[in-house]
Amino acid sequence: MVIPTDSASPGQRARYEKYAAERVPRTATPQGPARLLFAPDLVGTSQEIAERLHGHAAFREVDEVAFALPFTFEHEDYVQILTDTATKLGPALGWRPGV
Repeated sequence: MVIPTDSASPGQRARYEKYAAERVPRTATPQGPARLLFAPDLVGTSQEIAERLHGHAAFREVDEVAFALPFTFEHEDYVQILTDTATKLGPALGWRPGV
């Protein structure tokens, strides 16, 4: 998960950080019969997330990226995450809205 926190309330930030911390164990070893590897969740400001992604060699090699939303968050959380992604994180990653 990639969760920008630019406009998140302190309560939202705390929930997001707790959510990410609870998911850390799944990044330590391959998961399931297909032995999938999961990257750690990225929670932080759009600038922090963009810096981490730009520092990742594989990210620098792709032309597209897809982000998924957590299944258990509240409507207000999704609005905040999508707004920050569209207005802050996307542009920090080089994305521009289509015309």
